[in-house]
Amino acid sequence: MKWREAKSLEQLLKQINAKWPNRSKLSDGTIGDAAHAKTKSDHNPNEFGVVCALDVTNDPTTGPVARQLADMLVASRDVRIKYIISNAQICSGIGGPSPWTWRSYTGVNAHRHHVHISVRSPDQFYDDITPWNITGAVVEPPVVEGTTLWIQRELNKHGATLTEDGKEGELTTKAIRAFAVQQLRIMK
Repeated sequence: MKWREAKSLEQLLKQINAKWPNRSKLSDGTIGDAAHAKTKSDHNPNEFGVVCALDVTNDPTTGPVARQLADMLVASRDVRIKYIISNAQICSGIGGPSPWTWRSYTGVNAHRHHVHISVRSPDQFYDDITPWNITGAVVEPPVVEGTTLWIQRELNKHGATLTEDGKEGELTTKAIRAFAVQQLRIMK
């Protein structure tokens, strides 16, 4: 089937690429793959051949932090938004359940590597090329449930008083050094 991306999402992607020209596009996507084709998804063309979904890669280094972008779009309360999925949560726009309120999302893909944006039908919404409000979306180090958070927890068990936020900040670096010096003294 011949298809095209919704013009409103083309506009959004154009703005994102202009704001973050060096961003990763690894998890970007529009049209669904064969697995999507077997399900009901906005990544599949609608009856007019229009794909009404866009995935934008989470890139805290040189691009948008996906959840910040999602929150900025939710805060804009743009009437074109059908729903947004980010970090195992979904937020509906006008006409959806609990509009503009994040709630749990239990789909197969938790959308941790990208933000999913779906736009509403009819074409007056999905083809509206009014600029999107993404002025407040910024790049900042991500909070990762991984090594840094684990290190912060372990350091706190040994007397540090760090905020366990998963960010490698100055206080975490100093606490790592202090712990290493303490361990060297014990070994002597």
